[in-house]
Amino acid sequence: MPTLRCFAMARPGALFALLLLLLGLAGGAWARSDGEKALAEFEEKGAVYSGALADYVAQVGQRMLRAAGQNPDRYTFTVLDDPSINAFAVDGGYIFVARGLLAYLENEAQLAAVLGHEIGHLVARHPQERKLASRSSRIGSTILGFLTRSGALYQTARAYSEAALSGYGRDQELEADGLGARYLADAGYDPIAMLEVIRVLADQEEFAREVEGRSVSYHGLFASHPRNDRRLYEVIQAGAAEGVPPESTPAEGPFLTLLEGLPWGAPATDGVLVDRRYYHSGLGFVVDFPETWRVKDSPSALSATAPHGAASLITLELREESDKEDPLPTPEAMVVEVMETTIEGGRPFTVDELPAYLAVVKHEGEARRLIAVVQKGDRYFVFKGENTREGFDDAFLRAFSATVLSFRRMRQADLAEATTTRVQLHLATPEDSYESLAAALRLGPRGADRLRLLNGDYPRGQPRAGDWLKVIR
Repeated sequence: MPTLRCFAMARPGALFALLLLLLGLAGGAWARSDGEKALAEFEEKGAVYSGALADYVAQVGQRMLRAAGQNPDRYTFTVLDDPSINAFAVDGGYIFVARGLLAYLENEAQLAAVLGHEIGHLVARHPQERKLASRSSRIGSTILGFLTRSGALYQTARAYSEAALSGYGRDQELEADGLGARYLADAGYDPIAMLEVIRVLADQEEFAREVEGRSVSYHGLFASHPRNDRRLYEVIQAGAAEGVPPESTPAEGPFLTLLEGLPWGAPATDGVLVDRRYYHSGLGFVVDFPETWRVKDSPSALSATAPHGAASLITLELREESDKEDPLPTPEAMVVEVMETTIEGGRPFTVDELPAYLAVVKHEGEARRLIAVVQKGDRYFVFKGENTREGFDDAFLRAFSATVLSFRRMRQADLAEATTTRVQLHLATPEDSYESLAAALRLGPRGADRLRLLNGDYPRGQPRAGDWLKVIR
C-alpha cells in the first residue's frame, strides 16, 4: 500500500530516469553535495522551470522548513521542466518537484504535503542511508545517453532507471509521511492533505494499469488503495497529533491561478519540433530546418527530406567524445579521424560563437557528401547533406547552409516557444461534463478520464458548476 513516494510514475525515456540516476546511482565522494551537483546538471540542460510558480513552491517550502525547525538557508527548492509525476530530495538540502506533479495537485495544502514529505526524508537522513546502500560509478555516460536519446546509451540509461526503482524502504517512507504530517500541522495545514496526495498517486497507478496496460510502482512496491492502509493512517494521525497548528491556513491559496499556462506534456528537454524549428533543452540547442521539408525525429538522428520527391536529405547526428581527451578533438579532426572520411575540401567557421568545420567529403565511391561539424563542449553536432542528383544544385546548397547556420545555443526565451500545450483554467457550467469537455478539446480516447485525474475526480466524478477546472489546450 502506498505512502507518498518520492519517485512516482516513472516512464522510460522521460527525465525522471535522470533524476533516479542522480539520486540513487551516483557513486564516489563528490566535492560538492549530490544535490548541488544535480542542480548544476539540470541547469546546464535547461531542465529548470522558473517563474512565479517556482517562486511560490519555494515560499511554501520555506514555511514548511520553519515548521520543521530547519534553517531555510540550508535548503533549495527547484521545479523541474519534466512531465513526470515526481518529487524527490537529494543530499545537501535540495528538493526537486516536477511540474508534472504540480499539475495534478489541487491546492496549497497538497503542495505543502509533498514538500513536507521530502523534508522528512532529509531530516531523517534517508538519502545518506540510501547512498551507502547503493553505490555506483556509472552516472556519467548514463546521463549523456538519456538526454541525447542516442542508441545504446539510451537503452543503458533505461535499464539503470528501472533498476533504481527500488527507492526507499517502506519504513523510511512511513517515517517521512509521519514527519510530513507533523510539519503540516505545525505550519497550519490540515494533515489530511498527505492522504489526498497519496490518493493522487494511487489513482495515477490505477489509470496506468487499467488504461495504458502498464504496471507502475512507487519505489518498487506496487501500490494499492491507501484508503485501507491502517498503518499509514496511524502514522499520519500520530504525526498530526504531535503538531500544534497555530492557525488554520487556507488550503487553496493562489495555487490554482499559478497553474494557468503551465506547460503540459513532454518538455523541450526531450526534443520538441514546432513548425520547422527543433528545440532540445537537454542538449541546449535550437536548429531550423528548411520550409516545406519533412522532419523526422528518431533516437539516433534528426532527418529532413526535401519536398515533392526531390532526392535531398539533411541529417543531424550527435557524437560525444567519451574518452575526455585533453585537448578535445577539433571539429576538423572529428571529421577526418573519428568519422574516417576523406576530405576533398573544407574550411573552419563559427556558429553562435561555437567552433565548426565545413567539408565536402567522398562517400561510397564517387558520391559526394557535405558535412558540417559544430562543437559544443565534448559534444559534436554532425550535419550531413546528401543529394543523389549529379552535383549539388543551388537550392540544396542554400538549404543546407541555412540549416547549419541556424544552429544556436538554447536560451531561456526558447522554452516558452517550445511548448504548445498548456494547463488552462475553465469555470464549470451546469452543462459541462468531462466527456463534453474532452470532446471539445479533442483530447482523444479516455480524454475524459485524463481530465478526471487532473481534477481529482477519477474514476467516475463529474464537474460541479462553479468550480474551476484544469483543462489542457
